[in-house]
This record gives sequence, structure tokens and C-alpha cells, in this order.
Amino acid sequence: DINTFNILSNKDDIPLILGVALPWSERKGLADMLELRNLIPIEKANICLVGLSEKQISNLPDGIIGIRRTQNIEELATLYSRATVFVNPTHSDNFPTVNLESLACGTPVITYRTGGSPEAIDNLTGIVIEKGDVHGLANAVMNVIDNPTLFKSEDCRNNAKMNFNSDIQFNKYIDLYENLIK
Repeated sequence: DINTFNILSNKDDIPLILGVALPWSERKGLADMLELRNLIPIEKANICLVGLSEKQISNLPDGIIGIRRTQNIEELATLYSRATVFVNPTHSDNFPTVNLESLACGTPVITYRTGGSPEAIDNLTGIVIEKGDVHGLANAVMNVIDNPTLFKSEDCRNNAKMNFNSDIQFNKYIDLYENLIK
């Protein structure tokens, strides 16, 4: 995809704000991401949304790069790794795996306080904003962009590895069940 190539080839150029959802909708925060584009100066960052339909891509404003759903895990991991910050403005969610995917790739997460979305991050790996506060979202994004050492990729990866590794969690469940049986 030409847009993906352009984003990846400008790795050291302009910061990248990434959003991933399938499908993008009002519930997933599409309107908030569009508003975010109005609040973040276009020269300060690119915004890339992954998981859009062709119709949604054709209606995007300038300054937002749209990519359809990708089945290519390496491409998606490269986008997460390339991003300066991952933004998940979901208005309703259980426990979004996109937050975990971002952390596993070393990218901090900014998300709304909705459902299980904040549970994946801590003060070393991201920022939680009140649901619907797009100005707060923009301020948090600019804080990350303006302070590149605010979050460390290693901390994000360690959080994902230690707290969301299926083998480790499986063993914790076994221990819990064994203790309950006793």
C-alpha cells in the first residue's frame, strides 16, 4: 500500500499518531480522531488510521492517512513500532487488544477511561483521558510529541510481556484455581 510505504519511509521525519480499529465507527472514536486532526497542528504530526472502509478513506480530511484493514501482521507491527503514540479514543470497549499490540511494539497508549481500555497501561506506558475529552486527548498527544523521553519503548514492551503474556497469565489462573480448591 502506497500510504504505508510513505509513512514507513519517513521514519525520522514527522511524529506519527496511530489509531487502529475494525471497523472504525462513532463507538470506536472515529469522530474524535477527525477532531484530533483539527486540534493537532498538521506540521506537528501525521495521523494514520488503520481499519477504515474505502468510503471512509475517501471522506478523510487532509492530514489523515487512511489504510484499510491489513492481514499482514508484520506491516501492522511496523506501523505500531513506527508510531510516536497510539491513540485509542474508544467510547465503548471490553479489553481492547489494540492497546496490548501497541505496547508490545514499544509504543505508548493514550486512551479514554472506558471499559477495560485503561487496564493495559500504567504511568510508564501511557495516559488515560476522560471519555469524550478530545481536547484532553490532543493535550496528551502533544505532551508525548513534545517530550520524546516521557515514555520508553522498553517500559511499554515489558508491561506487555509481564502482564499480558498468555503463558504467564495461564499459570496465574492455575495458581488461583488451586488456591481456591484448597
